[in-house]
Amino acid sequence: MVKKSAIIMITHGSRRHAFVEDMQKLATYLEEKLEVPVFLSHNEYTEPNWRNLLLDLTEKGFDHFVFALAFLGRGNHVAKDIMGEIGASEFYQWTMTKYKDKEINVYFTRPLADSELVKLALFYRVKNAFDTDERQEYIEDPEEIEERTMSIIREKVKEDLGVDGEELEIISRAVYASGNLEISKQVYISPEAINSGIEALKAQLPILTDVKMVMAGIRWKKVENYLDSSGELAKKLGITRTAASIRMGLTSPKIVVIGNAPTALVETLRVQKEKSLEIPLIVASPPGFTNAVESKEELIKSGIPAIVIKGTYGGSSIAVAIVNELIRVAMK
Repeated sequence: MVKKSAIIMITHGSRRHAFVEDMQKLATYLEEKLEVPVFLSHNEYTEPNWRNLLLDLTEKGFDHFVFALAFLGRGNHVAKDIMGEIGASEFYQWTMTKYKDKEINVYFTRPLADSELVKLALFYRVKNAFDTDERQEYIEDPEEIEERTMSIIREKVKEDLGVDGEELEIISRAVYASGNLEISKQVYISPEAINSGIEALKAQLPILTDVKMVMAGIRWKKVENYLDSSGELAKKLGITRTAASIRMGLTSPKIVVIGNAPTALVETLRVQKEKSLEIPLIVASPPGFTNAVESKEELIKSGIPAIVIKGTYGGSSIAVAIVNELIRVAMK
């Protein structure tokens, strides 16, 4: 025989219409979420009384009932008036019993006071009373947020590394983009990298990127990325699409920015050797444990002007922050 289930939500009951309205909204919410019929009932004061509702539902063929107890604690209403009368004593387990000569299976939820969610809801509602007059004042202007944060970072980086000028600004931007002060110790800037990059930008050279996320973040009118059209070449050469996109784009001197893909950096170095191409600057911050560390170290040894986030650290946002700082200086 197929079981026919219903949820009976039971409250203490109240003569106030607002109470019943609130409880009905909760019952409707349960029904919509569980897709099982939910019937609101009450222990006293208000109809329908759960006893009459239970009899009515059993007459209609329902034989499995989940009693959702909308009570805070385990008082007599729960233990005696409801569970005792039905013949059940345990929460969260199905029990076969008889009610008015009708054999039914019943399941009772615990009252709500021991729920962490109920405790949290009450906490937040009470907490508002104490927060009204003593709320922390937060800075909301985005420019002020950035400038204050950068001032803190600059001071810390200068103290730790003893750097100044544009080198300090680039390292600080990398820290700001990553949210990690430890990044400052991993930034390598070759002696001629900053000046070479700025001069290339002043000469309006294009910027070639490994991924479109980097391209989207750079504030420069000549930013190139060939990832969407690199599939055929990647398949032909047996390399990644990011590597193939670098090979497609690196046909003349360009600033190269690698923020995500170590294989794109490997290919940049390979193309540079093959073509003896003059690359004015490579910004490299691909993160990871495979190829990333090795390719970045190879770049440092190559002698190409470079700004590198060494080790496993990195990310597209850091590369973008570094390049945008160089663009800001070049456009002064």
